[in-house]
Amino acid sequence: MTGNSACTLVKNVYSTILLIFSIVIVMGLIFTEQTKLAQDVHPALAFVVLWGLILWLGMVEGGQASLVGLAPINFELYKDSHPTTYISTKVCHVGDNLDRYLMGRQFMVIFIAFCINMSGAPVGGAELWGLPQFIIDIFLVTGFAMILLTCMIGQLATQVNASHCMLDYINTYFAVFTFYTAMAIEFSGLMHVSYFIQKCVGWAAGKP
Repeated sequence: MTGNSACTLVKNVYSTILLIFSIVIVMGLIFTEQTKLAQDVHPALAFVVLWGLILWLGMVEGGQASLVGLAPINFELYKDSHPTTYISTKVCHVGDNLDRYLMGRQFMVIFIAFCINMSGAPVGGAELWGLPQFIIDIFLVTGFAMILLTCMIGQLATQVNASHCMLDYINTYFAVFTFYTAMAIEFSGLMHVSYFIQKCVGWAAGKP
C-alpha cells in the first residue's frame, strides 16, 4: 500500500466513524425528546421530518449540479432517452430561467436546513447517555454533528453523484417537483431584491 493510499484509507475510515457517531447521537437526542420538534410535538415527527428533508436536500443540491452542468447541452439530444429530465431542462435552459431556478433553489436550501436543525439540533442543557461534557460541547453544542450529518448525506455526496450522472440524476418526477418548487418560490417575488443587489454589485465592479 502506497503512502497516498494509506492516507486516503485513514481519512475514509475516520470520516465514516464520525458520520456514524453523528447519526447515532442525533437520533439519540430525537428519541430522548431533546430537540425542539421532538420536545414540542413528537420524536416520530422529528425523525420523519429530519430524514425526509435530508433526502429532499439531496435532490435540491444534486439537481443544481445537474441543471447547471447540462445548460450548454441541447436538450433535444436527450428528449427520448431521458424524457423526465427533458421536462425540467426544456424550461430551465430557456432565457433567464436558470438564474430564476438558482434563486428559488437557494431559498429552499436555507429553509430546509432550518427545518432540519429544528428536528435534530439539541435544546439547551441537553445531555445524552452520560457522554463527557467535552463530547457534548464538540458535537452537540457547536452543531458539529448536525453539520456532518447534513453535509455528508444531504449535500456533498449528492452533488458529486449528480455531477457525474447529470442526465440520470434528475430523470425522476421528484426532481421535476423540486425544480418547479424552486421556480414557484422565485415567481413569488420573495427574493427579488437580490436582482437589485446583483445590479449594484455589477455596477460597483464596472460590469453591466
